[in-house]
Amino acid sequence: MNLPTKPVNQAAEFLRAQKPFFWVIAAWFICFLYFVLIASNRYAPEVQVYVKSVKMQQSSELSALSVLTGVPTTTSDIALLQSYIHSHDLLTTLDQKIGLKAHYQSDEWDMISRLSSSATEEDFLDYYRDHVTLDLDDHSGILSIKAEAFTPEYALELTNQILLEGEAFINKVGQDIAVKEIRFVEGELSRARADLEERERALLAFQSQYQMLSPKAEGEAFQQVMTSMRSELVRLRAEEKVLMSYLNESAPEVVAARARIKAIEDQLATEQGKLSTSGSGADSKTIGEVNLDYRELEMRLEFATQVYKSAFATLEQTRVEAYRKLKHLVIVQAPTLPDEAAYPRKIYQLLTIFVFMTLAYGITALIIATVREHRDV
Repeated sequence: MNLPTKPVNQAAEFLRAQKPFFWVIAAWFICFLYFVLIASNRYAPEVQVYVKSVKMQQSSELSALSVLTGVPTTTSDIALLQSYIHSHDLLTTLDQKIGLKAHYQSDEWDMISRLSSSATEEDFLDYYRDHVTLDLDDHSGILSIKAEAFTPEYALELTNQILLEGEAFINKVGQDIAVKEIRFVEGELSRARADLEERERALLAFQSQYQMLSPKAEGEAFQQVMTSMRSELVRLRAEEKVLMSYLNESAPEVVAARARIKAIEDQLATEQGKLSTSGSGADSKTIGEVNLDYRELEMRLEFATQVYKSAFATLEQTRVEAYRKLKHLVIVQAPTLPDEAAYPRKIYQLLTIFVFMTLAYGITALIIATVREHRDV
């Protein structure tokens, strides 16, 4: 009796067709065993922080811009903190203070999860960045930090150390900017003070050279004297004419009047000589030239005084503004000792792996079937 061979052949072909998918199941089962039996748990306490400035109030333009755009004015500060947390400098500090590299490379953890013992500094930095997650809320400016470690205690210690170093960095940045601004203004104030002292010495030397406190005051006094002498000379000449109307030239009164006139004329000539020159030798100058030089020195002194006053006021204002620019880290949500592991997310990752492997199998099978169909054609 002959048994039907067609159903048997179809079954064999079905089993052969299903054989590749068996390897998909086998590979997924290996992943299942790894996540369930081998994979080391990783703990990641979450902390939320915000950078706050000491500045009391913002300018109206900045406040309006913040309201219209919904972006806080401390975005640059929190972005700076974000960059620092993922920087090599902080990684080096963490390694020196809490032995981060030794913890990540410990043989207690599985080979896939831990950092390779032959890892370079670049590999260490990439590993660190993969295990310290930063999430910034652009609207509120709050930065969420999750630092992964293989024990709850070490994860909490790592998170707290990141907070300490981040706060120190933010404070240092604010203080450095403030100190640099103050030093610059202090340098300008010192320069203005030196210039003011130089102008004062130049004016004193000028006054000592020409033996006058103020050429302007001296000139005004000189003009008053000259006017008075000219008035007296006019009066005496009028008196002489009156005397000559009824006395001869040899009369004592006429002689005395003429003597007074001569004395005043000589004095006027002497004073006019002083008006034309001041000083002696090569430094001889007219009163007008001396007055112009004095006015120039006086204007320079006044300008240096105004610059010094402005620099002093700027220094005080800079000190106030420097204080307002100081920043500190506000902890919105403090880290706590985690009760359960955050990673690996076993069910999620197993399902994800199964879906991707199934899709890869289906696409591969579809490509092979298409190729065979074209060959048969």
